[in-house]
Order: sequence, then structure tokens, then C-alpha cells
Amino acid sequence: MGLFGKSKPRDDTIEQMRVLLDNFQFADLQIFCTEILGTTPAMDQEHLSSIELLDFIWDQYHKGKIQFSQIKEFALKYEIVAESFFE
Repeated sequence: MGLFGKSKPRDDTIEQMRVLLDNFQFADLQIFCTEILGTTPAMDQEHLSSIELLDFIWDQYHKGKIQFSQIKEFALKYEIVAESFFE
């Protein structure tokens, strides 16, 4: 929370991103990592789970390697959510 009880814009983006990523299935997360990031987490692909992929995506976001807009565009392109999700 920011000064005088107003949340910061970044806090709103993080919350919206959290809710959006909750709609991704494991396969969606894998495709996102491959297409947008060009890589997946460096671990045994056979034992990779949604949690590891989500942690990897959040890590990349906090490092500034991806932006919310890229996740949003991907979600719309692959029909993970409808346009109305963002209204």
C-alpha cells in the first residue's frame, strides 16, 4: 500500500498478473516460456511442474525480462482469457 492507503500502480499490475497467470494451464506456461522467453527453467523437464514454471516466470518478470503486456497479449492470442477479463 502506498501513502494514504492508495495502492501503487505496480501493486495493481502484480495482482492482475497473479490472477491472469492463475488461468494458465501447464501447457500454456510451457509454450509461454518457449515462445516469449526463449527458454524454460534449467531443471529436469520430466519433473517440471506448474509451480516451477510460475516461479520462473515471476523471476523473469522481477528481473525485467518480461512485462505484463507480453503475458496479456499471449493470454489473448491463445484464448486463455477473453478480452473482457481485462475490463
